[in-house]
Amino acid sequence: MIKKQKWLPLLFFCLISSFAYADFMSVNVDQAFLHEAPSDSTKKSYIVTKGYPLEVIVSLKEWKKVKDHEGLINWIKTSDLSSKRTVLNLKNNSIYLEPSTVSPMLAKVNENVTLELLDSKKIDDWLKVYSKVGDIEGFIKASDLWGIK
Repeated sequence: MIKKQKWLPLLFFCLISSFAYADFMSVNVDQAFLHEAPSDSTKKSYIVTKGYPLEVIVSLKEWKKVKDHEGLINWIKTSDLSSKRTVLNLKNNSIYLEPSTVSPMLAKVNENVTLELLDSKKIDDWLKVYSKVGDIEGFIKASDLWGIK
């Protein structure tokens, strides 16, 4: 019994760590249904479109319990998700050439537009993103985005 007790703190740490770390994924199909429970027979709550970021709360083999930018929790088929990282722009915003508002502005981005996350490492409060519209790569304020911790 003593040997098992030595592993108990490590097991507890691993369990807590897995809950503390939030994993984000994006929708990889044109339209995916969010379900109330992990089954096709349950009520479909919402439809999300390709590129939409979701925070994974629980992972099962064929289903993921996810949270959206409004805090709503639902289930989605694992096959409808990709590990490709995207973020959701929460307000009208701009993409800049460098991580600074004095840098040249490359584009304006409307609210609720998804952007591909090129690097999850923040430079101050800036993230490097890519917009398919206009084929633009640049920096945007991380505090105005959802899909990154």
